This record gives sequence, C-alpha cells and structure tokens, in this order.
Amino acid sequence: MSTNQTGIFITFLLAMIGYAGMTLVMIISIKKKLSRRFWLVTTLIILSHVLMVWMIHYNWSFTYSIRNGYGGFLIFHSALVIILISNFVNETAAFRLIKIAFVIVTAGAAGAVFRYDVVSYYKVPVIAFACSGLFFLLWSFKGNRSQAKSFHEIDY
Repeated sequence: MSTNQTGIFITFLLAMIGYAGMTLVMIISIKKKLSRRFWLVTTLIILSHVLMVWMIHYNWSFTYSIRNGYGGFLIFHSALVIILISNFVNETAAFRLIKIAFVIVTAGAAGAVFRYDVVSYYKVPVIAFACSGLFFLLWSFKGNRSQAKSFHEIDY
C-alpha cells in the first residue's frame, strides 16, 4: 500500500470510528446523561477525519472539494459545525445538536458509500449504524410523546 493509499485508508477509517462514536453517544444519551468526555473524543476523531480529507484527499483545494457539486460539501461541513458547537453548549442543546448532526451525517454517509469507490467498502457498517441509530432516534421520539401531557391535561 502506498503512502497516499495508507493516508486515505486511515482518513476514512477515522470517519467510520467517528460515525460509530456518534451513533453510540446518541443511543446512550437517549436514556442516560450525555458523556461529555466520550463525545469530545468522538468530536476530535471526526475533526481529525475532516482535516485529513482536506490534507490528503483534497490537497487543500476548495475547487477539488466541490468538484462533485456543493451538496456533499455543505452536508458534511454543516454537520461538522453542528458537532463542534455541540461541545460548547448545555447538555440539552448538545443532545439536540448531536441528533441533528447524526441525521445529516447519516444522509451524507449513506449516499457516499454507494456513490464513491473510496468508501464503498464501508457500506455494511454505515447501514448498520444508520439503521440502529435511526431506530433508537425514532424510538426516543415515541417515548417522549407518550410521556408528554395531552393538551387537555395541562393546568392553565
């Protein structure tokens, strides 16, 4: 494996580790307190992945980063901004931001593994993490709904 191939392999391995960490943080945080330390480590892995994509895959070229359009660029970088912000807000806001980022990253990752050869070998783990994360995310909404008071039960 050449140095560039090794770099690309490590870059996208970090993406999978970050996605797995994000999925676990989201699932665990549904029932327990958000683990800030674990989320910070996950965020650093995700940030390392993005920096390596820019360094190794794009060679710091904005033009190359948008060669397939602005869609993927905006999807992943908006998710990165949300992930970074989530580390500096209170726990409730952080958990909401993590859920939003998870949905954005899932949409982008699911599309990427079917479109790009460089990440196509991650189809199975991406689908597994996406399905498990989305299942628990939907389950959490159902749980919150059943615990909420109906309009007629609220004391005015």
